[in-house]
Amino acid sequence: MRSPTGPLLILIGLATTVVLALLLFQTLGLREDLDRARRDVATLRASVEAGPDAVTVSELEERLEALEADLRVEIAGTRPTPGTGGGDGDAGATDDGALAERIDEVLERITALDERVDEICEGVPVC
Repeated sequence: MRSPTGPLLILIGLATTVVLALLLFQTLGLREDLDRARRDVATLRASVEAGPDAVTVSELEERLEALEADLRVEIAGTRPTPGTGGGDGDAGATDDGALAERIDEVLERITALDERVDEICEGVPVC
């Protein structure tokens, strides 16, 4: 008499062999993908190192400060003379005040953006 578990064990053994072979091929494929990704990273790193130097954070801050100073000089130096603002002199001063407030808002946003760029660049060695 034959045991009914014999053919079942043979099928389980064959299925295990097939699964292990498929796992081996998958592992080899992943290893090739990993090697390709390492080559791509090395190529990218070499191109970044060969490229021109990026602007450092201190240079960016200096440029933003210079831009802010230039804007403040422009605001102070461009007040319209009475009669050229389309009305009396007080309307031109009010427009300048609103313009100065708007520029201050823009500068605050630029500062916030600069701080956000600093946060982003903390984890990136290329920044």
